Amino acid sequence: MKNIVFLLAIIVFASCSEKENNSPATLNITNSQWYLTRLGNAGGMVNLKLEGSTNGNKVTVRTYGDGVMFDANVELDSKKNFNKDLVISFRVTSVPSGEFEVNTKVMAYKDNDTLVVSLSSGKLKY
Repeated sequence: MKNIVFLLAIIVFASCSEKENNSPATLNITNSQWYLTRLGNAGGMVNLKLEGSTNGNKVTVRTYGDGVMFDANVELDSKKNFNKDLVISFRVTSVPSGEFEVNTKVMAYKDNDTLVVSLSSGKLKY
């Protein structure tokens, strides 16, 4: 009888072990604020303040500096929340004279899954 109880205890313990989480990557953006800053030499930067959370292991944001593309890492806290202020694009010598729009991509990575969310600034003007 003791052997049966012991065997049942092992089976119950094994069946209660943590199951692998195969859910897809998620990204919850709670705040995105676009704003402009001027450089002293007639250039300017398009900035994005981004807040949110993910279930992923990593988050990046696509940036552009005078045409050079780069994926900037966004630090996650222990609860997988993030709060980052980034320069999305910049121009060193001039800025657009009229209204313009900037786009970027926020990417969440979880194991082999990648979720891409496109963000648009809407109309901006220096």
